[in-house]
Order: sequence, then structure tokens, then C-alpha cells
Amino acid sequence: MADSGSRPTFSLSGFLSLQTETGVADDDEDDEDETSIEDEGYFQMLLEKEIDRSHIQSRVDDWIISARSEAIQWIINTRAFFRLRFSTAYLSVTYIDRFLSKGLIDSDKHWVIRLLSVACLSLAAKMENRIAPALSNYPTDVYNFESSVILRMELLVLTALDWRMHSITPFDFIHCFISCFCAEYSKRHFVSQTTQILFATIKDTKIMGHRSSTVAMAATLMAMDQNLTRESLEIKLKTTRLNWLFDHENVYTCYSQMLELKPLEVNVSRPDLAKSFENPTVGAKRKRLAFDECEKSANR
Repeated sequence: MADSGSRPTFSLSGFLSLQTETGVADDDEDDEDETSIEDEGYFQMLLEKEIDRSHIQSRVDDWIISARSEAIQWIINTRAFFRLRFSTAYLSVTYIDRFLSKGLIDSDKHWVIRLLSVACLSLAAKMENRIAPALSNYPTDVYNFESSVILRMELLVLTALDWRMHSITPFDFIHCFISCFCAEYSKRHFVSQTTQILFATIKDTKIMGHRSSTVAMAATLMAMDQNLTRESLEIKLKTTRLNWLFDHENVYTCYSQMLELKPLEVNVSRPDLAKSFENPTVGAKRKRLAFDECEKSANR
């Protein structure tokens, strides 16, 4: 195949090494919610509820895309600091993208995106964890958001998203898809690798634009083999009972995009967390007034 000749050199071990060094590489392995391929009713429900996210990034300005990248780096670092699940951080980014797609932020205010990232990570942590970090513990550095301001932003996000916070993410499909290809004894290993690959897609808007099931399948295949051609990928899909669910071309496109991912940089020290955002000169009074403006625009 012509496309295999131009494929970039990819090392899965090198790709995963930075996450492993943080000591939190296996935090999602022991989830109790393991879905069997035989549980077709539950699996069909996931497919019906997953969102077509192809439009998410098409309605935002360039400055928002830049601020989003900075916000996600803050989420990556903060997730590691609190040792939250990879899936929790991923869920928070889906909240951010859904909120941004509403067009509620219409001027260059980086601090609003930071406040949004804090609120979305807090909401995701509350959705997925029995005990979530206290708002006062989130490292917001020079912005110094009070807990009451973060709570107001949480309410704004909840309202903008119509209180629909149980978003289907690729992490919901992992165990089901891996069961299609792996023997039970090797399942844990591939769950760990697939989880980390999925988390590494968190900054890539092209990959995040695919359906969650497509992203999950591409990550599963990538964890098992980084040298698939379009034909060999199709053969693998055709050996499963899930073949009818996927557009093979979309899965291969997503798989190819994943091969170009770079390892995420993670820093869990509080001083370095404080450097992950720009515009340190914004005053507290100005922040409060501007947040009121944002809140009013969401309620129109």
C-alpha cells in the first residue's frame, strides 16, 4: 500500500513512558464497569447516546483554540497532581468543547477559559469519583478564583449543557472492544495501554472530532499493532461481531492520526502549574465583572 510507505516511525513504549513516570499509568485499569461483548443491550445504548462531535471545533475563534490548548495542559497537570482517572480528565474536555461550541465566549478572555477548565474538571470529578477535590484545592495560581466563583461557573456550564453531564466517551467502550481481540490473561495489559493512548488524544481536535466508538476502536487497534495498513485493519474488524458498526475508513483515518501523536508532557508541581496560563495581569475585580457578562450571555 502507498500509505504504509509514508507512515511515521512510532514507538509505543516511548509514547507511554512519560505517563508511566508519573506513577499514575494504571489508574483506570481496575474499573469495575467492564462491559462484555455479550451485553448487546448496554452496548447499543452507548452507541445511541454517543454524540457526533465533528462540529465541535468548527464554531470557535483562533484565540479560543489556543486558550483551549493551554486549558487542557492545565487539566493534564492537575489530573496528575490529584491522581484523578484519565477518563475524568477526558470527560472534562468534552464539557469544555460542548460549552465552547455554544458560542458563549465572544471576546479574547483567556481567564474565562481557565475558569471554565476548573469548573469542567471539578464537574467531571464529581461525576466519576466518590470524593472529589475541594474547590479551594484546585491550583488556579494568579487568577485566585474563589470557590463561590467556580461554583457559579459550574452552574453556568450545567445550564448551557442542559444538565446532560453523562457524556459517552471512548473510555466507555474499552473493555468491550478489547474483549473482541484479547484473551482474558492479556486483557489488563491492553486496557492500560489503550487508556493511555486515549488520554494522549485529549489535545488533538481532529481526533476528538470523531465519534467516541471510532476513537476507542482505533486506540484499541493501535495498542495491539502500530503497523496496520488499511487492508489489515479491515481484516481485523471483520473478524469481530462489531464489524457492522464501523465505517472502516473513519477508523483507519483516526488510527493514522493517532500514530502522529506525541507524548504528553506532565508536570505535577504547583509552581509549574502556575505557569501554564497566560495573561497574569488580570485583576480580581475585572474578572468578576467579566464573568457576570459571560453569565448573562448564556442566559439569553
